[in-house]
Amino acid sequence: MNRQANWEIHFIANGVACQKCGKVEEPFLEHTCNAHTHGMDKYGHMDFQVVLHLRPKNIVYVLNSMCERVCAGEKFRHGDLVSGIFQDCDVRLEEFREDNRTVLRVIIPDGKSIFPENENCRYPYFLQKLPLKQLECFGGAC
Repeated sequence: MNRQANWEIHFIANGVACQKCGKVEEPFLEHTCNAHTHGMDKYGHMDFQVVLHLRPKNIVYVLNSMCERVCAGEKFRHGDLVSGIFQDCDVRLEEFREDNRTVLRVIIPDGKSIFPENENCRYPYFLQKLPLKQLECFGGAC
């Protein structure tokens, strides 16, 4: 698809310097982040979120892919299994609170295609089931 993106992606992760004070922040449990979109409301859709700290280009790919599909007319909701993002597995969408709004979190199974609710799901993939507040560290120490 060659559509111009009219949404934003915010990527908040460990090891990034604060724009105000310059201090390097460590706001999340190891291997987690808060990457999310803004702008899907223009399409009557919830925004998307990824909390598994992947490479930034991979997170941008996942979020942009979901947004592009919404722009093309697809509608997603809680519990949907979505194919076509990764070649070797589907992802699942779940509603979570992100600040004062509800987003669809993209849940990625571990390397054996096991989702977080299964007790055999590997670290850090099982962390994706935690609410954002439980992924956050305050004061730089978890």
